[in-house]
Amino acid sequence: MELVRQPLAKLGFDYIRFRFGLRTALAACLSLIIAWALGLEHPQWAAMTVWAVSQPTRGLLLEKGAYRALGTLIGTLFGMILVVTADHQILPVAMGLTLWVALCVYLGNLIHGLVSYGTILAGYSASMVALLSRSPDALLPLGIDRLLTVFVGVMMALVVGWLFTYKRAEQSLINQMRRETIISLENVAQLFSKQDKTLLNFDDRLSKLAQIEAQLLEHGTGSPAAHESARLVRKVINSQLEWLAQIYFLPLEANQEISKHLLNAASLLRQNAKRSDILAALKNASLSVRQSPLRSAFDEFIEACDERLSFRDSGRAASSTRRSLSLLHRDWIGAREASIRTMVIMGLISALWWYTEWFQVAFLLLGASIMLTLFSTTDNPAKTMKTVFIGQCAGALLSIVIHAAIWPYLESTGAMVMSLLPIMFIAAFPLSHHRTINGSMDFILVFLLLMQPVIPYSFEVFNSVSIALAVVLAPITAMLGYKLLYPTNLARREHALTIAIAHELEAFDQTPASASRRRRYRARFYHRLFKLIQIADKTHASYKSVISWLLRYQQVMVSHERSMDKDLSRQ
Repeated sequence: MELVRQPLAKLGFDYIRFRFGLRTALAACLSLIIAWALGLEHPQWAAMTVWAVSQPTRGLLLEKGAYRALGTLIGTLFGMILVVTADHQILPVAMGLTLWVALCVYLGNLIHGLVSYGTILAGYSASMVALLSRSPDALLPLGIDRLLTVFVGVMMALVVGWLFTYKRAEQSLINQMRRETIISLENVAQLFSKQDKTLLNFDDRLSKLAQIEAQLLEHGTGSPAAHESARLVRKVINSQLEWLAQIYFLPLEANQEISKHLLNAASLLRQNAKRSDILAALKNASLSVRQSPLRSAFDEFIEACDERLSFRDSGRAASSTRRSLSLLHRDWIGAREASIRTMVIMGLISALWWYTEWFQVAFLLLGASIMLTLFSTTDNPAKTMKTVFIGQCAGALLSIVIHAAIWPYLESTGAMVMSLLPIMFIAAFPLSHHRTINGSMDFILVFLLLMQPVIPYSFEVFNSVSIALAVVLAPITAMLGYKLLYPTNLARREHALTIAIAHELEAFDQTPASASRRRRYRARFYHRLFKLIQIADKTHASYKSVISWLLRYQQVMVSHERSMDKDLSRQ
Protein backbone atom coordinates (compact mmCIF):
# COMPACT_ATOMS: atom_id res chain seq x y z
CA MET A 1 0.00 0.00 0.00
CA GLU A 2 2.81 2.44 0.87
CA LEU A 3 4.33 1.90 -2.59
CA VAL A 4 1.15 3.36 -4.07
CA ARG A 5 0.22 5.86 -1.33
CA GLN A 6 3.45 7.89 -1.35
CA PRO A 7 3.72 8.50 -5.13
CA LEU A 8 0.04 9.50 -5.23
CA ALA A 9 0.50 11.88 -2.29
CA LYS A 10 3.45 13.57 -4.01
CA LEU A 11 1.25 14.23 -7.04
CA GLY A 12 -1.53 15.72 -4.88
CA PHE A 13 -3.82 12.68 -4.78
CA ASP A 14 -5.53 11.38 -1.65
CA TYR A 15 -5.02 7.60 -1.54
CA ILE A 16 -8.18 6.86 0.45
CA ARG A 17 -10.35 8.91 -1.92
CA PHE A 18 -8.58 7.36 -4.92
CA ARG A 19 -9.38 3.89 -3.63
CA PHE A 20 -12.97 4.99 -3.01
CA GLY A 21 -13.13 6.37 -6.56
CA LEU A 22 -11.89 3.10 -8.08
CA ARG A 23 -14.41 1.12 -6.02
CA THR A 24 -17.22 3.40 -7.15
CA ALA A 25 -16.04 3.20 -10.77
CA LEU A 26 -16.14 -0.60 -10.60
CA ALA A 27 -19.71 -0.54 -9.27
CA ALA A 28 -20.71 2.03 -11.91
CA CYS A 29 -19.30 -0.14 -14.71
CA LEU A 30 -21.09 -3.23 -13.44
CA SER A 31 -24.40 -1.36 -13.09
CA LEU A 32 -24.00 0.08 -16.60
CA ILE A 33 -23.43 -3.38 -18.09
CA ILE A 34 -26.27 -5.00 -16.12
CA ALA A 35 -28.75 -2.23 -17.01
CA TRP A 36 -27.80 -2.58 -20.70
CA ALA A 37 -28.06 -6.39 -20.51
CA LEU A 38 -31.57 -6.02 -19.05
CA GLY A 39 -32.55 -3.99 -22.11
CA LEU A 40 -33.12 -0.73 -20.23
CA GLU A 41 -33.25 2.35 -22.45
CA HIS A 42 -31.07 4.58 -20.23
CA PRO A 43 -28.39 2.28 -18.71
CA GLN A 44 -26.25 5.33 -17.96
CA TRP A 45 -28.77 6.32 -15.27
CA ALA A 46 -27.77 3.22 -13.30
CA ALA A 47 -24.13 4.34 -13.34
CA MET A 48 -25.18 7.87 -12.32
CA THR A 49 -27.00 6.38 -9.34
CA VAL A 50 -23.87 4.53 -8.23
CA TRP A 51 -21.80 7.71 -8.29
CA ALA A 52 -24.54 9.58 -6.42
CA VAL A 53 -25.13 7.09 -3.57
CA SER A 54 -21.70 5.52 -2.94
CA GLN A 55 -20.42 6.33 0.55
CA PRO A 56 -17.39 5.42 2.68
CA THR A 57 -19.43 3.70 5.43
CA ARG A 58 -21.94 0.87 5.26
CA GLY A 59 -24.73 2.49 7.22
CA LEU A 60 -24.64 5.69 5.20
CA LEU A 61 -24.48 3.71 1.95
CA LEU A 62 -27.48 1.57 2.89
CA GLU A 63 -29.72 4.40 4.03
CA LYS A 64 -28.78 6.82 1.25
CA GLY A 65 -29.50 4.12 -1.32
CA ALA A 66 -32.88 3.44 0.30
CA TYR A 67 -33.87 7.12 0.35
CA ARG A 68 -32.72 7.54 -3.25
CA ALA A 69 -34.91 4.62 -4.31
CA LEU A 70 -37.89 5.96 -2.34
CA GLY A 71 -37.42 9.53 -3.58
CA THR A 72 -37.11 8.29 -7.16
CA LEU A 73 -40.29 6.24 -6.82
CA ILE A 74 -42.32 9.17 -5.47
CA GLY A 75 -40.89 11.64 -7.99
CA THR A 76 -41.39 9.29 -10.93
CA LEU A 77 -45.01 8.63 -10.01
CA PHE A 78 -45.71 12.35 -9.65
CA GLY A 79 -44.01 13.10 -12.98
CA MET A 80 -46.06 10.47 -14.79
CA ILE A 81 -49.33 11.66 -13.22
CA LEU A 82 -48.47 15.27 -14.07
CA VAL A 83 -47.75 14.56 -17.74
CA VAL A 84 -50.94 12.49 -18.15
CA THR A 85 -53.06 15.10 -16.38
CA ALA A 86 -51.56 17.96 -18.41
CA ASP A 87 -51.96 16.01 -21.66
CA HIS A 88 -48.34 16.79 -22.64
CA GLN A 89 -49.05 20.53 -22.81
CA ILE A 90 -45.90 22.54 -22.10
CA LEU A 91 -47.28 25.21 -19.76
CA PRO A 92 -49.23 22.92 -17.36
CA VAL A 93 -46.32 20.46 -17.23
CA ALA A 94 -43.75 23.19 -16.57
CA MET A 95 -45.81 25.02 -13.94
CA GLY A 96 -46.82 21.78 -12.23
CA LEU A 97 -43.16 20.78 -12.01
CA THR A 98 -42.25 24.21 -10.67
CA LEU A 99 -44.76 23.95 -7.82
CA TRP A 100 -43.75 20.34 -7.04
CA VAL A 101 -40.01 21.09 -6.99
CA ALA A 102 -40.61 24.22 -4.87
CA LEU A 103 -42.56 22.14 -2.36
CA CYS A 104 -39.80 19.50 -2.25
CA VAL A 105 -37.06 22.08 -1.76
CA TYR A 106 -39.09 23.70 1.04
CA LEU A 107 -39.46 20.41 2.90
CA GLY A 108 -35.87 19.40 2.11
CA ASN A 109 -34.52 22.56 3.74
CA LEU A 110 -36.81 22.15 6.72
CA ILE A 111 -35.85 18.59 7.68
CA HIS A 112 -32.47 16.98 8.20
CA GLY A 113 -30.16 14.27 6.97
CA LEU A 114 -31.02 11.69 4.36
CA VAL A 115 -34.76 12.31 4.71
CA SER A 116 -33.98 15.75 3.28
CA TYR A 117 -31.95 14.12 0.49
CA GLY A 118 -34.82 11.80 -0.44
CA THR A 119 -37.30 14.66 -0.42
CA ILE A 120 -35.15 16.81 -2.70
CA LEU A 121 -34.55 13.86 -5.02
CA ALA A 122 -38.30 13.33 -5.34
CA GLY A 123 -38.43 16.86 -6.76
CA TYR A 124 -35.97 16.53 -9.61
CA SER A 125 -36.84 12.87 -10.33
CA ALA A 126 -40.24 14.14 -11.43
CA SER A 127 -38.43 16.57 -13.73
CA MET A 128 -36.41 13.79 -15.36
CA VAL A 129 -39.54 11.81 -16.21
CA ALA A 130 -41.76 14.72 -17.24
CA LEU A 131 -39.17 16.61 -19.28
CA LEU A 132 -37.49 13.69 -21.05
CA SER A 133 -40.73 12.03 -22.16
CA ARG A 134 -40.97 12.36 -25.97
CA SER A 135 -44.57 11.17 -26.46
CA PRO A 136 -47.58 9.89 -24.46
CA ASP A 137 -46.79 6.31 -25.47
CA ALA A 138 -43.22 6.64 -24.16
CA LEU A 139 -44.23 7.96 -20.72
CA LEU A 140 -44.88 4.66 -18.94
CA PRO A 141 -41.79 2.91 -20.38
CA LEU A 142 -39.69 5.95 -19.41
CA GLY A 143 -41.01 5.91 -15.84
CA ILE A 144 -40.36 2.19 -15.48
CA ASP A 145 -36.93 2.64 -17.04
CA ARG A 146 -36.11 5.40 -14.55
CA LEU A 147 -37.13 3.26 -11.58
CA LEU A 148 -35.33 0.12 -12.73
CA THR A 149 -32.07 1.89 -13.58
CA VAL A 150 -32.04 3.54 -10.15
CA PHE A 151 -32.73 0.21 -8.42
CA VAL A 152 -29.93 -1.48 -10.42
CA GLY A 153 -27.55 1.33 -9.47
CA VAL A 154 -28.50 1.22 -5.80
CA MET A 155 -28.09 -2.57 -5.62
CA MET A 156 -24.67 -2.53 -7.31
CA ALA A 157 -23.48 0.31 -5.07
CA LEU A 158 -24.61 -1.70 -2.04
CA VAL A 159 -23.00 -4.96 -3.15
CA VAL A 160 -19.64 -3.49 -4.15
CA GLY A 161 -19.63 -0.98 -1.31
CA TRP A 162 -20.42 -3.66 1.27
CA LEU A 163 -17.49 -5.78 0.09
CA PHE A 164 -14.95 -2.95 0.26
CA THR A 165 -16.18 -0.96 3.26
CA TYR A 166 -15.08 -1.85 6.77
CA LYS A 167 -17.72 -1.85 9.46
CA ARG A 168 -15.25 -0.57 12.06
CA ALA A 169 -15.02 2.72 10.14
CA GLU A 170 -18.41 3.62 11.59
CA GLN A 171 -17.07 3.36 15.16
CA SER A 172 -14.70 6.32 14.72
CA LEU A 173 -17.26 8.81 16.06
CA ILE A 174 -17.76 6.78 19.25
CA ASN A 175 -14.00 6.70 19.80
CA GLN A 176 -13.81 10.43 19.16
CA MET A 177 -16.59 11.11 21.68
CA ARG A 178 -14.85 8.99 24.31
CA ARG A 179 -11.53 10.82 23.76
CA GLU A 180 -13.13 14.25 24.03
CA THR A 181 -15.10 13.25 27.14
CA ILE A 182 -11.86 12.08 28.76
CA ILE A 183 -10.21 15.43 27.94
CA SER A 184 -13.19 17.33 29.40
CA LEU A 185 -13.02 15.32 32.62
CA GLU A 186 -9.27 15.89 32.92
CA ASN A 187 -9.58 19.63 32.19
CA VAL A 188 -12.26 20.07 34.84
CA ALA A 189 -10.20 18.02 37.29
CA GLN A 190 -7.24 20.36 36.74
CA LEU A 191 -9.53 23.36 37.20
CA PHE A 192 -10.80 22.11 40.57
CA SER A 193 -7.27 21.23 41.62
CA LYS A 194 -5.61 24.56 40.74
CA GLN A 195 -8.67 26.88 40.67
CA ASP A 196 -7.70 28.24 37.25
CA LYS A 197 -10.55 28.48 34.71
CA THR A 198 -8.18 28.83 31.77
CA LEU A 199 -7.39 25.13 32.30
CA LEU A 200 -10.95 24.34 31.19
CA ASN A 201 -9.96 25.42 27.66
CA PHE A 202 -13.63 26.22 27.06
CA ASP A 203 -13.34 27.35 23.43
CA ASP A 204 -11.61 24.11 22.48
CA ARG A 205 -14.29 22.07 24.27
CA LEU A 206 -17.03 23.91 22.36
CA SER A 207 -15.30 23.29 19.04
CA LYS A 208 -14.71 19.58 19.68
CA LEU A 209 -18.29 18.95 20.82
CA ALA A 210 -19.59 20.79 17.74
CA GLN A 211 -17.40 18.59 15.52
CA ILE A 212 -19.00 15.50 17.04
CA GLU A 213 -22.49 16.96 16.60
CA ALA A 214 -21.82 17.65 12.91
CA GLN A 215 -21.23 13.93 12.31
CA LEU A 216 -24.31 12.63 14.13
CA LEU A 217 -26.70 12.60 11.18
CA GLU A 218 -24.34 10.38 9.20
CA HIS A 219 -23.52 8.25 12.25
CA GLY A 220 -27.19 7.50 12.88
CA THR A 221 -27.79 5.78 9.54
CA GLY A 222 -28.28 2.22 8.37
CA SER A 223 -30.21 0.62 11.23
CA PRO A 224 -32.44 1.34 14.27
CA ALA A 225 -29.41 0.65 16.47
CA ALA A 226 -27.45 3.36 14.66
CA HIS A 227 -30.30 5.84 15.14
CA GLU A 228 -30.41 4.97 18.85
CA SER A 229 -26.64 5.34 19.11
CA ALA A 230 -26.81 8.82 17.55
CA ARG A 231 -29.55 9.91 19.98
CA LEU A 232 -27.49 8.73 22.93
CA VAL A 233 -24.34 10.46 21.69
CA ARG A 234 -26.35 13.66 21.26
CA LYS A 235 -27.60 13.32 24.82
CA VAL A 236 -24.02 12.91 26.08
CA ILE A 237 -22.66 15.97 24.27
CA ASN A 238 -25.69 18.12 25.20
CA SER A 239 -25.38 17.24 28.88
CA GLN A 240 -21.61 17.69 28.69
CA LEU A 241 -22.05 21.19 27.25
CA GLU A 242 -24.57 22.02 30.01
CA TRP A 243 -22.13 20.86 32.67
CA LEU A 244 -19.11 22.65 31.18
CA ALA A 245 -21.11 25.89 30.79
CA GLN A 246 -22.10 25.77 34.47
CA ILE A 247 -18.43 25.37 35.42
CA TYR A 248 -17.41 28.21 33.10
CA PHE A 249 -19.93 30.73 34.48
CA LEU A 250 -20.18 29.76 38.17
CA PRO A 251 -17.64 30.91 40.78
CA LEU A 252 -15.84 27.77 41.96
CA GLU A 253 -13.54 26.90 44.83
CA ALA A 254 -10.67 24.45 44.77
CA ASN A 255 -11.83 20.90 45.56
CA GLN A 256 -9.23 18.14 45.52
CA GLU A 257 -11.87 15.47 46.16
CA ILE A 258 -13.75 16.27 42.94
CA SER A 259 -10.47 16.44 41.04
CA LYS A 260 -9.42 13.00 42.27
CA HIS A 261 -12.71 11.33 41.31
CA LEU A 262 -12.83 13.00 37.88
CA LEU A 263 -9.28 11.88 37.08
CA ASN A 264 -10.22 8.37 38.17
CA ALA A 265 -13.30 8.41 35.92
CA ALA A 266 -11.19 9.66 32.99
CA SER A 267 -8.66 6.88 33.55
CA LEU A 268 -11.38 4.22 33.69
CA LEU A 269 -13.01 5.59 30.55
CA ARG A 270 -9.67 5.52 28.74
CA GLN A 271 -9.30 1.85 29.70
CA ASN A 272 -12.85 1.16 28.46
CA ALA A 273 -13.56 -0.24 31.91
CA LYS A 274 -16.78 -1.68 33.30
CA ARG A 275 -19.82 0.55 33.22
CA SER A 276 -20.35 0.22 36.97
CA ASP A 277 -16.79 1.34 37.78
CA ILE A 278 -16.98 4.41 35.53
CA LEU A 279 -20.37 5.43 36.92
CA ALA A 280 -19.20 4.93 40.50
CA ALA A 281 -16.28 7.32 39.95
CA LEU A 282 -18.57 9.91 38.35
CA LYS A 283 -21.15 9.62 41.16
CA ASN A 284 -18.43 10.06 43.78
CA ALA A 285 -17.42 13.29 42.04
CA SER A 286 -21.06 14.44 42.01
CA LEU A 287 -21.42 13.86 45.75
CA SER A 288 -18.53 16.28 46.32
CA VAL A 289 -20.11 19.10 44.27
CA ARG A 290 -21.46 21.88 46.50
CA GLN A 291 -23.35 24.09 44.03
CA SER A 292 -26.87 22.80 43.35
CA PRO A 293 -27.09 23.87 39.65
CA LEU A 294 -23.72 22.30 38.89
CA ARG A 295 -24.62 19.07 40.66
CA SER A 296 -27.92 18.86 38.79
CA ALA A 297 -26.16 19.37 35.44
CA PHE A 298 -23.47 16.83 36.33
CA ASP A 299 -26.10 14.28 37.36
CA GLU A 300 -27.73 14.62 33.93
CA PHE A 301 -24.31 14.03 32.37
CA ILE A 302 -23.94 10.88 34.49
CA GLU A 303 -27.39 9.69 33.37
CA ALA A 304 -26.42 10.25 29.72
CA CYS A 305 -23.15 8.35 30.24
CA ASP A 306 -25.07 5.53 31.92
CA GLU A 307 -27.35 5.12 28.90
CA ARG A 308 -24.46 5.31 26.44
CA LEU A 309 -22.36 2.75 28.38
CA SER A 310 -25.36 0.45 28.68
CA PHE A 311 -25.80 0.67 24.92
CA ARG A 312 -22.11 -0.13 24.48
CA ASP A 313 -22.41 -3.27 26.57
CA SER A 314 -25.83 -4.61 25.59
CA GLY A 315 -27.04 -2.70 22.54
CA ARG A 316 -29.81 -1.16 24.64
CA ALA A 317 -29.97 2.01 26.70
CA ALA A 318 -30.30 1.77 30.46
CA SER A 319 -33.64 3.58 30.17
CA SER A 320 -35.77 4.70 27.28
CA THR A 321 -34.40 7.71 25.40
CA ARG A 322 -36.82 10.61 25.37
CA ARG A 323 -37.74 11.67 21.87
CA SER A 324 -37.91 15.25 23.07
CA LEU A 325 -34.15 15.21 23.59
CA SER A 326 -33.72 14.73 19.85
CA LEU A 327 -35.62 17.91 18.93
CA LEU A 328 -33.60 19.77 16.28
CA HIS A 329 -33.48 23.25 14.80
CA ARG A 330 -35.60 23.84 11.70
CA ASP A 331 -34.67 26.66 9.35
CA TRP A 332 -38.12 28.01 8.50
CA ILE A 333 -36.69 31.21 7.02
CA GLY A 334 -34.17 29.42 4.80
CA ALA A 335 -36.77 26.89 3.64
CA ARG A 336 -39.22 29.63 2.64
CA GLU A 337 -36.53 31.60 0.80
CA ALA A 338 -35.27 28.51 -1.06
CA SER A 339 -38.81 27.64 -2.12
CA ILE A 340 -39.54 31.15 -3.41
CA ARG A 341 -36.21 31.27 -5.25
CA THR A 342 -36.96 27.94 -6.94
CA MET A 343 -40.45 29.05 -8.00
CA VAL A 344 -39.18 32.30 -9.51
CA ILE A 345 -36.26 30.80 -11.48
CA MET A 346 -38.13 27.72 -12.69
CA GLY A 347 -41.18 29.85 -13.46
CA LEU A 348 -39.12 32.13 -15.72
CA ILE A 349 -37.54 29.16 -17.52
CA SER A 350 -40.99 27.57 -17.89
CA ALA A 351 -42.32 30.74 -19.49
CA LEU A 352 -39.37 30.76 -21.90
CA TRP A 353 -40.01 27.13 -22.83
CA TRP A 354 -43.73 27.78 -23.39
CA TYR A 355 -43.04 30.85 -25.53
CA THR A 356 -40.25 29.40 -27.70
CA GLU A 357 -41.17 25.68 -27.63
CA TRP A 358 -37.45 24.90 -27.94
CA PHE A 359 -36.81 21.39 -26.66
CA GLN A 360 -33.37 22.49 -25.40
CA VAL A 361 -35.07 24.71 -22.79
CA ALA A 362 -36.52 21.54 -21.24
CA PHE A 363 -32.94 20.43 -20.52
CA LEU A 364 -32.22 23.83 -18.97
CA LEU A 365 -35.32 23.44 -16.79
CA LEU A 366 -34.19 19.94 -15.81
CA GLY A 367 -30.71 21.16 -14.88
CA ALA A 368 -32.08 24.13 -12.96
CA SER A 369 -34.43 21.89 -10.96
CA ILE A 370 -31.39 19.87 -9.85
CA MET A 371 -29.16 22.88 -9.11
CA LEU A 372 -31.85 24.76 -7.17
CA THR A 373 -32.73 21.77 -5.00
CA LEU A 374 -29.68 19.62 -4.43
CA PHE A 375 -27.36 22.51 -3.56
CA SER A 376 -29.84 24.70 -1.68
CA THR A 377 -28.78 23.23 1.67
CA THR A 378 -25.04 23.94 1.23
CA ASP A 379 -23.25 26.73 3.11
CA ASN A 380 -22.68 28.91 0.04
CA PRO A 381 -24.62 27.64 -3.01
CA ALA A 382 -23.53 30.47 -5.33
CA LYS A 383 -19.86 29.72 -4.70
CA THR A 384 -20.50 26.00 -5.16
CA MET A 385 -22.09 26.68 -8.56
CA LYS A 386 -18.74 27.90 -9.92
CA THR A 387 -17.02 24.54 -9.41
CA VAL A 388 -20.17 22.72 -10.55
CA PHE A 389 -20.12 24.74 -13.78
CA ILE A 390 -16.46 23.90 -14.47
CA GLY A 391 -17.04 20.20 -13.81
CA GLN A 392 -20.16 20.12 -15.96
CA CYS A 393 -18.41 21.92 -18.83
CA ALA A 394 -15.65 19.30 -18.81
CA GLY A 395 -18.21 16.47 -18.77
CA ALA A 396 -20.30 18.03 -21.55
CA LEU A 397 -17.22 18.66 -23.71
CA LEU A 398 -16.05 15.05 -23.33
CA SER A 399 -19.54 13.80 -24.22
CA ILE A 400 -19.51 15.84 -27.45
CA VAL A 401 -16.07 14.47 -28.35
CA ILE A 402 -17.24 10.87 -27.91
CA HIS A 403 -20.51 11.59 -29.74
CA ALA A 404 -18.55 12.98 -32.68
CA ALA A 405 -15.38 10.87 -32.80
CA ILE A 406 -16.28 7.41 -31.47
CA TRP A 407 -19.98 6.56 -31.46
CA PRO A 408 -20.62 7.10 -35.21
CA TYR A 409 -18.25 4.18 -35.89
CA LEU A 410 -19.84 1.75 -33.41
CA GLU A 411 -22.47 -0.68 -34.61
CA SER A 412 -24.20 -1.78 -31.39
CA THR A 413 -25.39 -0.33 -28.09
CA GLY A 414 -23.14 -2.86 -26.36
CA ALA A 415 -20.08 -1.32 -28.00
CA MET A 416 -21.32 2.14 -27.00
CA VAL A 417 -21.68 1.02 -23.39
CA MET A 418 -18.19 -0.49 -23.43
CA SER A 419 -16.75 2.79 -24.70
CA LEU A 420 -17.97 4.47 -21.50
CA LEU A 421 -16.23 2.09 -19.10
CA PRO A 422 -12.72 3.65 -19.27
CA ILE A 423 -14.20 7.06 -18.41
CA MET A 424 -15.60 5.59 -15.18
CA PHE A 425 -12.11 4.71 -13.98
CA ILE A 426 -10.55 7.92 -15.29
CA ALA A 427 -13.05 9.84 -13.10
CA ALA A 428 -11.36 8.39 -10.00
CA PHE A 429 -8.36 10.66 -10.62
CA PRO A 430 -10.08 14.08 -10.47
CA LEU A 431 -12.24 12.74 -7.63
CA SER A 432 -9.12 12.21 -5.48
CA HIS A 433 -6.97 15.23 -6.41
CA HIS A 434 -7.10 18.24 -4.09
CA ARG A 435 -7.43 20.72 -6.98
CA THR A 436 -10.22 18.98 -8.90
CA ILE A 437 -12.20 17.21 -6.18
CA ASN A 438 -14.96 19.84 -5.97
CA GLY A 439 -16.15 19.59 -9.58
CA SER A 440 -15.28 15.96 -10.27
CA MET A 441 -18.65 14.47 -9.36
CA ASP A 442 -20.44 16.98 -11.58
CA PHE A 443 -18.07 16.04 -14.41
CA ILE A 444 -18.99 12.35 -14.39
CA LEU A 445 -22.72 12.88 -13.71
CA VAL A 446 -23.24 15.33 -16.59
CA PHE A 447 -21.10 13.18 -18.88
CA LEU A 448 -23.32 10.17 -18.18
CA LEU A 449 -26.52 12.21 -18.42
CA LEU A 450 -25.63 13.12 -22.01
CA MET A 451 -24.50 9.63 -23.07
CA GLN A 452 -27.57 7.57 -23.97
CA PRO A 453 -26.59 4.65 -26.24
CA VAL A 454 -28.96 4.19 -29.18
CA ILE A 455 -28.80 2.42 -32.54
CA PRO A 456 -28.93 3.56 -35.31
CA TYR A 457 -26.80 6.54 -34.27
CA SER A 458 -25.91 9.64 -36.24
CA PHE A 459 -24.05 12.62 -34.84
CA GLU A 460 -25.96 15.89 -35.17
CA VAL A 461 -23.76 18.84 -34.28
CA PHE A 462 -26.57 21.27 -33.47
CA ASN A 463 -28.54 18.90 -31.25
CA SER A 464 -25.51 17.64 -29.30
CA VAL A 465 -23.99 21.07 -28.75
CA SER A 466 -27.29 22.83 -27.97
CA ILE A 467 -28.35 20.20 -25.41
CA ALA A 468 -24.91 20.30 -23.78
CA LEU A 469 -25.07 24.10 -23.60
CA ALA A 470 -28.56 23.99 -22.08
CA VAL A 471 -27.36 21.59 -19.39
CA VAL A 472 -24.24 23.59 -18.45
CA LEU A 473 -26.23 26.85 -18.42
CA ALA A 474 -28.21 25.46 -15.47
CA PRO A 475 -25.52 26.14 -12.81
CA ILE A 476 -25.02 29.66 -14.19
CA THR A 477 -28.76 30.30 -13.98
CA ALA A 478 -28.88 28.83 -10.47
CA MET A 479 -25.85 30.90 -9.41
CA LEU A 480 -27.63 34.08 -10.47
CA GLY A 481 -30.66 32.95 -8.49
CA TYR A 482 -28.56 32.23 -5.40
CA LYS A 483 -26.86 35.63 -5.69
CA LEU A 484 -29.88 37.80 -6.48
CA LEU A 485 -32.80 36.11 -4.69
CA TYR A 486 -32.22 35.76 -0.95
CA PRO A 487 -28.39 35.42 -1.17
CA THR A 488 -27.38 32.40 0.88
CA ASN A 489 -24.04 32.17 2.70
CA LEU A 490 -22.66 31.43 6.15
CA ALA A 491 -23.30 34.96 7.39
CA ARG A 492 -26.97 34.76 6.38
CA ARG A 493 -27.36 31.32 7.98
CA GLU A 494 -25.73 32.64 11.16
CA HIS A 495 -28.14 35.59 11.17
CA ALA A 496 -31.13 33.24 10.81
CA LEU A 497 -29.86 31.12 13.71
CA THR A 498 -29.40 34.12 16.01
CA ILE A 499 -32.92 35.35 15.17
CA ALA A 500 -34.36 31.92 16.00
CA ILE A 501 -32.42 31.74 19.28
CA ALA A 502 -33.39 35.28 20.30
CA HIS A 503 -37.10 34.75 19.57
CA GLU A 504 -37.25 31.47 21.44
CA LEU A 505 -35.32 32.82 24.43
CA GLU A 506 -37.70 35.77 24.62
CA ALA A 507 -40.78 33.54 24.35
CA PHE A 508 -39.38 31.09 26.87
CA ASP A 509 -38.56 33.88 29.32
CA GLN A 510 -42.15 35.16 29.22
CA THR A 511 -43.98 31.83 29.41
CA PRO A 512 -44.03 29.33 32.29
CA ALA A 513 -42.54 26.01 31.22
CA SER A 514 -42.84 22.47 32.49
CA ALA A 515 -39.81 20.23 32.94
CA SER A 516 -40.53 18.40 29.68
CA ARG A 517 -40.80 21.67 27.76
CA ARG A 518 -37.50 22.86 29.23
CA ARG A 519 -35.84 19.63 28.03
CA ARG A 520 -37.28 20.13 24.55
CA TYR A 521 -36.15 23.73 24.46
CA ARG A 522 -32.66 22.91 25.71
CA ALA A 523 -32.15 20.21 23.05
CA ARG A 524 -33.11 22.61 20.26
CA PHE A 525 -31.12 25.46 21.80
CA TYR A 526 -27.96 23.36 21.95
CA HIS A 527 -28.46 22.14 18.38
CA ARG A 528 -28.66 25.76 17.22
CA LEU A 529 -25.68 26.66 19.36
CA PHE A 530 -23.60 23.85 17.88
CA LYS A 531 -24.49 25.12 14.41
CA LEU A 532 -23.30 28.60 15.39
CA ILE A 533 -20.02 27.09 16.61
CA GLN A 534 -19.62 25.18 13.35
CA ILE A 535 -20.13 28.40 11.38
CA ALA A 536 -17.62 30.21 13.60
CA ASP A 537 -15.07 27.44 12.96
CA LYS A 538 -15.58 27.72 9.18
CA THR A 539 -15.22 31.51 9.20
CA HIS A 540 -12.44 31.52 11.84
CA ALA A 541 -14.54 33.81 14.03
CA SER A 542 -14.46 34.01 17.82
CA TYR A 543 -16.98 32.33 20.10
CA LYS A 544 -17.99 35.62 21.71
CA SER A 545 -21.59 35.48 20.50
CA VAL A 546 -21.87 31.77 21.34
CA ILE A 547 -20.72 32.36 24.91
CA SER A 548 -23.06 35.34 25.30
CA TRP A 549 -26.03 33.19 24.18
CA LEU A 550 -24.96 30.50 26.64
CA LEU A 551 -24.86 33.07 29.44
CA ARG A 552 -28.27 34.41 28.46
CA TYR A 553 -29.65 30.87 28.45
CA GLN A 554 -28.26 30.26 31.96
CA GLN A 555 -29.88 33.47 33.20
CA VAL A 556 -33.26 32.51 31.73
CA MET A 557 -33.08 29.07 33.34
CA VAL A 558 -32.16 30.52 36.74
CA SER A 559 -35.06 32.97 36.45
CA HIS A 560 -37.46 30.11 35.69
CA GLU A 561 -36.22 28.05 38.62
CA ARG A 562 -36.70 30.98 41.00
CA SER A 563 -40.24 31.63 39.73
CA MET A 564 -41.07 27.94 40.15
CA ASP A 565 -39.71 27.99 43.71
CA LYS A 566 -41.93 31.00 44.50
CA ASP A 567 -44.98 29.24 43.10
CA LEU A 568 -44.25 26.16 45.22
CA SER A 569 -43.80 28.25 48.38
CA ARG A 570 -47.17 29.94 47.82
CA GLN A 571 -48.85 26.56 47.54
